[in-house]
Amino acid sequence: MRKTVRQCYLVSFLFIVGFFLFGSAQIYAAVSYKTVYVYEKVGGGHLMTSKRIKKKGYSLIKKYKTRVTPKAKSKKKSSKKSSKKRSLSCRGMSARVNKHRRTIQVYSRVYGVEEALVHAIIKNESCYQKKAKSPVGAIGLMQLMPGTAKDMKISNPWDPEQNIQGGVKYISQMLSQFKGNKKHALAAYNAGPGKVRRYKGIPPYRETRGYVKKVMADYHRFKKNSP
Repeated sequence: MRKTVRQCYLVSFLFIVGFFLFGSAQIYAAVSYKTVYVYEKVGGGHLMTSKRIKKKGYSLIKKYKTRVTPKAKSKKKSSKKSSKKRSLSCRGMSARVNKHRRTIQVYSRVYGVEEALVHAIIKNESCYQKKAKSPVGAIGLMQLMPGTAKDMKISNPWDPEQNIQGGVKYISQMLSQFKGNKKHALAAYNAGPGKVRRYKGIPPYRETRGYVKKVMADYHRFKKNSP
C-alpha cells in the first residue's frame, strides 16, 4: 500500500516537473534575442545598430543582447471583389422607392423606357440610395460614371432627379442601339456598348452576366406588381 502511494506521488511530481519544463520551453521559444552594437564615430557621435560595422571611422564601445517581442500575426484582408461592386443595404428600400417614384415615372415617359425596367436597374445599382458611390467612381441612384453623366448633359449627377434623368436617357439609347433587346441593353449599361458589340451579345463576364440576370428578374417582378 505504501509503495503504491509513493508511486502516485512520484508520478504526480514527474507530471508537474514535465509540465513546468514544457511551459518554460514554450516561453523560451516564443522569446528571441538580438545583438545590439554601439559604435563611436570619429569626430563625435554614436551609432546603435544590430549589424557589425567594419568600416574605418567606427569604434565598437559596447555590445549587448536585447529581447525581441514577437509580433502578432495579422489577419489578411479579403481581396475578393474589391474593385467592382460595393456592399449595399436594401433595408428601408420601399420608402426610398416611393420617394423617387414620380421622378422615375416622368423620365420613363420622356425617354420611352418601361418604368419597371428603370426600377429594376436602380434596385440593382444602388438599392435607391442617392449617395451610393462605387470604387470605380459610379455615382448615385443609377450609378452614372462622370463621363456618362457629361455625355447625357447632366451637370450634377449627385442630384437624384438629374441622376435618374441621365440614367433613363442612357438606357434608352442602349435600347435603341441594340434594337430593343433588353438583355443586350443592360449588358451595355453594365459593361459598355463596345463590349456588347465585340462579343455580339452579353460579354462573358461573370459580373455582367449576373447583373443582366438579376435585373431581368426584378424587371419581371416590378412589371407584375405594377398597377
